[in-house]
Amino acid sequence: MLCSACSTITDSTTYKDTRRFYYKHINKPAVVDFEDIAKVGEKEKQLTNSFVRLDTELTNLQREMDSILDMSNQVAVTNLFTQFPWISHIYALDAYGDVQGAIPSFVPEYIDFSFIDSREVKTREIYAHIQQTPNGHEILVLRPYLQSGEILGYLAVSFDPKALLPFVGDASNVVFLGIDQVLWTGNYLYTETPFNIEDWQKEINNKSYGHVENEKLEGAWLVRYFGGIPLIYGVLDQREK
Repeated sequence: MLCSACSTITDSTTYKDTRRFYYKHINKPAVVDFEDIAKVGEKEKQLTNSFVRLDTELTNLQREMDSILDMSNQVAVTNLFTQFPWISHIYALDAYGDVQGAIPSFVPEYIDFSFIDSREVKTREIYAHIQQTPNGHEILVLRPYLQSGEILGYLAVSFDPKALLPFVGDASNVVFLGIDQVLWTGNYLYTETPFNIEDWQKEINNKSYGHVENEKLEGAWLVRYFGGIPLIYGVLDQREK
């Protein structure tokens, strides 16, 4: 048996429970080297400072939607507007994506949940979708409700990505992208920035952050997955001559 070959390790409450499974204490306590401090560049600091509040808002929205165990709980559902005043609509959908109710009560003509038909949902994991609208883009966030593995319906919220601009401080030098969508690019035209990459999917397949530059501008970016979709956060500055 593989575990019988493990050398004897001094007992500790940190990894004592592993004895019940392996008859040996094989999981050593983690050791943190506080002397090994990574150096963070100025662009990375700028990126973090710009997007930490926005990222926190998106994370908290996911958590709150996940905590609503019954979408007929009107108090919990409407409280999303109080906690996240930047969302524009809340929807109750049936298993096929048809709107059964909305707050506010009108449903914008451009909202389309037909993409639900092409998605196989087996867990209550929250997922998101970016949709083109006459005014730019809308991000839809859906929380599935299942019973015995069957979809009963969805709680969905929508918001304009531009509503998140107040959470990045000075928005003049920030870039916010989907894989195929330009959500906002500060004071710059997207095509004139080094973020104008032909295939972002290929880019994020190879790495989770990086630097970009052209003749006039330089920047840094990182990818963050929100409801299963990649969102690219970036910052830009004039290149030093």
